[in-house]
Amino acid sequence: MSRLSPGSVVLCLLAVVPRVGAQDSLPGDGFAPGWKKNGPVRTFVRQDLFNHIDGGAELYLEFGFEKCQVQSYTDGKSELVLEVYEMSSPLSALGIYLFQAGRESPWPEIRARNSSEEAQAAAWKGRFFIRINNFDGVPGTRPVMTALAGAFLASVAAENPPDPFGILPAEGRKAGSERLIRGPIALQPYFTFGEGDMFGLDGKLFGVLADYGAADGSNYHRLIVEYTEAKGASAAFSHLTANLDPYLKITETSGTEFGFVDFQGRFGRVVLRGRTLDVRFKMKVRG
Repeated sequence: MSRLSPGSVVLCLLAVVPRVGAQDSLPGDGFAPGWKKNGPVRTFVRQDLFNHIDGGAELYLEFGFEKCQVQSYTDGKSELVLEVYEMSSPLSALGIYLFQAGRESPWPEIRARNSSEEAQAAAWKGRFFIRINNFDGVPGTRPVMTALAGAFLASVAAENPPDPFGILPAEGRKAGSERLIRGPIALQPYFTFGEGDMFGLDGKLFGVLADYGAADGSNYHRLIVEYTEAKGASAAFSHLTANLDPYLKITETSGTEFGFVDFQGRFGRVVLRGRTLDVRFKMKVRG
């Protein structure tokens, strides 16, 4: 298998970073003074996740979910619930984290990328996405939440992948808007190009998406997918052209690009370059 460039956002399942430090034991009693486990750990594997997440499990499965462990902790007065999601790769875990974190507000005490507040802390490290819930909203629990996060994260290998967003142009990009896309469920909040896996990601590839500012002050989205070979990008381009959603009207086309307009009168453009598809959509003016 050829070596991927550092900026590549392609991740073949056969090239996933080897698993290091799989975490089957969650923090025990005493991670913070007076705190201990409150009941047994609950474990959800693959499709079992639907029994834990109502209405959101599909996104986790699309990104490559493997296992979730849920453990409650108490000091006799308050309760915290730790959720540990083990994903198939570091990029899978990062993708879920970015969708769940929203606009990040990190706590520096947590030594991993995180977005936290007293009601909930979320963090990403290696193949793990974790969430600590303070359902009671008890104030002053930040030190305990960070201690719980630290107790788990300290034993997790970093497994940091190369920056997947390196192929997104920096000019005009809105910081913090970057997202990973692995299929139609992740793409749906932004746009619908048609039914099913329109870009042929097939659970093996990642696309990268971000918001951009145009010269006239308007905003638009940009999605770039880098395939392992040029023929994969070409096949995806052909499929997209032939199966575009009927609400999208192609305005002009050539062998390597086409423009379209959506039902709101916003414009888009798809460009095929070698093994890359570069897609802009929801533009106020024709691109």
